Amino acid sequence: MNRVFLRTVATVCLLASNIASGTEGIRIVATDEKLEAPNTMRAGMRHIVFKNRGKQVHEAMFIKLPAGMSVADFQGQMNEGILFPEGVLDYSGAGLMSPGGTTEVWLPLDPGEYVLICWNHMRHSVRGLTVSDGKRVDDTPPKEDAVLLMRDFQFELQGHLKKGTRVIKVQSSGPSVHEADLFRLHPGHSASDVQRWYKNDLDDPAPADALGGVLDSSDTKHVVWLRHSFSPGQYVFHCATPLDTHAKSGEHSPVHADVGMVMTFEVGQ
Repeated sequence: MNRVFLRTVATVCLLASNIASGTEGIRIVATDEKLEAPNTMRAGMRHIVFKNRGKQVHEAMFIKLPAGMSVADFQGQMNEGILFPEGVLDYSGAGLMSPGGTTEVWLPLDPGEYVLICWNHMRHSVRGLTVSDGKRVDDTPPKEDAVLLMRDFQFELQGHLKKGTRVIKVQSSGPSVHEADLFRLHPGHSASDVQRWYKNDLDDPAPADALGGVLDSSDTKHVVWLRHSFSPGQYVFHCATPLDTHAKSGEHSPVHADVGMVMTFEVGQ
């Protein structure tokens, strides 16, 4: 058989294997106008690479729609200020990210119809995507360097993080749903400055760089892995989940950080 043909077949098979295993990650890109992402992806533990190419802070959350709800239906409820439409399920995602930043998360996705949304720009960021009902693709998460435990209403970081590319395994014991936005403080600022900044709709000047973190999952048993490149300094985890599950956008309702779910930690050399 022709050797060139054999090499071509081998190359195609290798490329197909890389796509199936998700070795390069599923790329999601935020601009100030939209979220760019594949229209379809396979179910399983998926490796998501999120990059912010906009000039504003962005995030990317997966939300599974109930049967009979279209993307337009979901968008209509968002336009009415409804943050928790009946029947939808949060499936986590990459948290708030400053312009130019990149982060990675590993999260479980089940088959179904989803929307991808940036809550910071929810009226024009919503886009639909399908998680196909077929052979699962499980992207193996890397070994964690530390574990972040979330519970009502506090964080507990087990392990010490040093500079370099590090992995944090994020787990929740509920009973409420929680998220963990990650920030690196600018010199002279504190976690309380991050709280005020969040309440002021992330206006300039920023007291910290937003580094992604992980968003909430309706199923508190879901485990998510976060990988990021850390430099020495002071960092903050902040949970911005509303205390009131009937809260509407624009109401500035109290969030979990207001009752203590915010913590500062240090990354050393």
